[in-house]
Amino acid sequence: MQDRWIKKSLCLLCLSVAAVAMAQSETPSILDRVQKVDDPELAELIRVAIENRKNLDQKETLEIIRKVTLSYVQVKLLDQQIVEVSRKIEAKTGPAEMRYELLLAKSELESKLMTELANLKEIMGIVPRFPFEKQPIPNLNAWVNLQVLDQRVVVYDGVKPFSDYWAMARYKVAGVLSEKEALDYIRGRLKDKKNLPMRIDINYRAETRSAGERLRDAVIPLAQETNTDMDVEVRLELIWWVGSEEAPFFLREGKIRTLYAEAVPRPDGGPKFLTTGLVDPNDLEQHILWRLSYPGNVPLNLRLEYDKASALMAKQVAQTVKTVAQGLGLAELVEVAEVLVEPVPQTMFLGRWEAIGKGYLQAIDVQPQGICQVIMGDGSEAIQAGARVKGTWMPTTKEIFVDINDKVWGKGEYYYVGFINQKGNLVVDRADIYLQGSLRLATVNCGTDDFPEGEIGAVM
Repeated sequence: MQDRWIKKSLCLLCLSVAAVAMAQSETPSILDRVQKVDDPELAELIRVAIENRKNLDQKETLEIIRKVTLSYVQVKLLDQQIVEVSRKIEAKTGPAEMRYELLLAKSELESKLMTELANLKEIMGIVPRFPFEKQPIPNLNAWVNLQVLDQRVVVYDGVKPFSDYWAMARYKVAGVLSEKEALDYIRGRLKDKKNLPMRIDINYRAETRSAGERLRDAVIPLAQETNTDMDVEVRLELIWWVGSEEAPFFLREGKIRTLYAEAVPRPDGGPKFLTTGLVDPNDLEQHILWRLSYPGNVPLNLRLEYDKASALMAKQVAQTVKTVAQGLGLAELVEVAEVLVEPVPQTMFLGRWEAIGKGYLQAIDVQPQGICQVIMGDGSEAIQAGARVKGTWMPTTKEIFVDINDKVWGKGEYYYVGFINQKGNLVVDRADIYLQGSLRLATVNCGTDDFPEGEIGAVM
C-alpha cells in the first residue's frame, strides 16, 4: 500500500515538474522581461524619449525609462476604462441616475487621460503637432500660391527645390481661375497624398484684402474636409513688392537691357541666372517668363523704351511678350507699351563729376566700358561717408544706372540713377528695384534752388 502511494506521489511530482517546465518555456523569464521591451508601442515611446533628451547619463536614462513606462501603463489603463464606461453608457440599461453617474465618470476619466498624456509629452520632450502649423520647407512636397485679383485668382505652383528666399524660388503658372475653380484645384491637390505636406500662400493687394480673407476662410475647411489640416500650412500675405506694375526693357542701338533686384533663377531651371544688364536675345523669353510667373507680378505693363535704331527689335520683343503671356493664359493681365525716345549720348556721362551741393555722392568718375569710381557723400548702412568705392554703370536710354554694391542684408539695397539736367549737370538719385524690375527713386531733390540735392557739376 505504501509502495503504491510512493509511486503515485512520484508520478504527480513528475507531472508537476513537467507542467512547470512547460509553463516556463511558454512564459519568458523575469530577467528576459526586464531586459527586453516586447510591446512595440512602449518600445517606440522609450526610443523617442531618449533621443529627445540629449547627453543623458545612465541614471537619467533609467529614470526616463521608468517614467515613460509608468505613464504608458496609466494611459493604457485609462483608455480601457473609458472604453468600458462608454460601452455601459451605450447599452442604455438601468435608471437615468446611473447613466448620469457613468457620464460623469467618463468625463473624469477623460480628464485624467488628458493630464497623463500631457505628462507623457513632457517626459518625452515632445512638442505636439497642431492643425495648420508651420511646415518646414525641406519637408514640403507642394507649394501653391494663390494671388487674389478681386473675383479671379492667379494660381502658381512652386517648383522644387523650394526656397523661402524670393530670389531663389521658382514657380509655374497653373492658370487664372474663378474662386470656385481655385478651391476645386486646391481640393484636388489636397486629396493626392503625394502633395503633402503642403504650403498654401494667399497673396492680396490692399484693394483685394477682403477677397483674400474670404479665400483663406474657404481653403481652411477644405483641409479639414480632406483630413489634411495637420499637413497643410496656410498663409495670408499682403503684396508689397510689386512697385509701379511696370517692368522696363531698354532697347538701344539694337541691344536690350533690363533690371533685377537680385540675380534670379531661369524659369527653365538652367544654370545661368538672370541679372541686371544686357539681355541675350536667345534668353528673352526666359526674362519675360520670370516676370510673369513670379507671384504678385501681374497685372504688369511691359514698357519698351527704344531708339530709332531699335524700332524693329521693339516690335519683335512686343510680339514675344504677347506670345508668352498668351501661352500662360495671362494675356488679359499683361500690356505692352512701346515708347520711342531720343537717347542721351553715352559720352555726355563720361568724365569726373564733383558735387556742387549736398548729395549721396561727393564725386563720380564715369569711365568707358561700364566702370566708375565713386566717393560717397552721405553714408549708408553699407558704405561710410567719404569712402572711395568702385562700381559699374549701365546706360538705359536717357539715364545711367549705377551699382556700387551699396547693400546690407535686411537693411537696404540701394542703386543710383543719374540723368543730365537742363544745366548740363549730372543729377544722381538713390533708387530701389522692385521684383517686377521697376525702379523707385528713394528721394526727391530737397536742396535749395541753386544747389538741389544730388546735383553734380562737371569738372573740366
